[in-house]
Amino acid sequence: MTGSTQSDRRDGRTASTRRRFLAGASVTAAAGVAGCGGLLGSSDESNTGPDTVTFGTLTIPAVSEVLVARDRGYFEERDIELEIERIQSAPQATPRLASGDLDTATGSVGASLFNSVAQDVEINVVADQTQYWRGQPSSNKVLIRPEKYTEGMTLSDVSEDFTIALHGEGNVDSYIWGRLLQRNDMTWDDVQTKNILYTNMTSAMSAGEIDAAAIPDPLGLGMVNETGAKRLLYASEVAPRMQIGVYLFGEPFMQNRPEVARRWLEAYLLGVREYYELGGFPSDEVASIVSDEFGLPKNLIKMSIPSLPHKNGRLNRESIMSQQTYHHCRGTVEEQAEESSIVDESLLEEALDEVGRLDDPEPTVETINEWGQNSPKPYSELETIDEPEGFPAESLCE
Repeated sequence: MTGSTQSDRRDGRTASTRRRFLAGASVTAAAGVAGCGGLLGSSDESNTGPDTVTFGTLTIPAVSEVLVARDRGYFEERDIELEIERIQSAPQATPRLASGDLDTATGSVGASLFNSVAQDVEINVVADQTQYWRGQPSSNKVLIRPEKYTEGMTLSDVSEDFTIALHGEGNVDSYIWGRLLQRNDMTWDDVQTKNILYTNMTSAMSAGEIDAAAIPDPLGLGMVNETGAKRLLYASEVAPRMQIGVYLFGEPFMQNRPEVARRWLEAYLLGVREYYELGGFPSDEVASIVSDEFGLPKNLIKMSIPSLPHKNGRLNRESIMSQQTYHHCRGTVEEQAEESSIVDESLLEEALDEVGRLDDPEPTVETINEWGQNSPKPYSELETIDEPEGFPAESLCE
């Protein structure tokens, strides 16, 4: 069909789901469509009002697909009232997920996740939030304080008093730095480290307390603007297929309200696909949605390198397990958990049964390069991929 509007396409994608919902609003109609209980779900749900789902998130553009889904009414169409709560970190959210105080949250892959699972904390990784695709520039960049930077330098050129900021010893930036150190035949003994939250790294660099950080946009853009920091490389140069962020469900949510959890994932998947149609972070509409929710400057959002979530929500399981191996090697993970204990995509599969699976779900590097041309500050394409072999080397382990 030619000449269709964006709204027409969106309505077409959700028409069947909306009809199921409207049919389910009536007990008589629900009885008439027995066996199609997709939207009303299990007996814990009622017709007295929408199901409330609490979502914990940092103030990051990488959850754009959830915000877009809410803006487009995908949660409302599935009888879900989304309550967004700010969290400072995934470790803070973990016990709340396990207790049922939070239903779902976003978080980075790191030692705290693996330790929680190994300690039988009732959480699961259920869907992709952010992962790198080979050849894409990444929002996480390794930035160097201008006083320590020289054109064409490598990490091995730094002096002994070089201080790296770490969001946490078991966080994603620790994994990125570990790969970069190994690529340069260095160890952690060759640098100094200082644990600082991402949000405080710019002021620490301004004060000369740190010399480098692996920091995501838009915080990285702010660091460049305020300190004059120089980009050494994109994190995706040394970790080209890294699973950065994930969506987490608490077991109480998955076990006690599985139909609601599935419907949440349906809305999320439609949000992912709408996010791509809109054109990612450079889209004025996407940037406005994120800015309105988080109070982040819209221009910085539009200049940030977009995340490229899997269009069917799939996770890079291999990357998740590789990161666990590294953190275990470093001593920040004591006991390694089985993959099946960490990742549970069963509800994602059910959600895909409802909204459909895309035949070509992996984004292309061309997508992000095209989006970059629409950014107020076009970002350069990734020129090299130089990941370390045999990672992690014993020299990095404790």
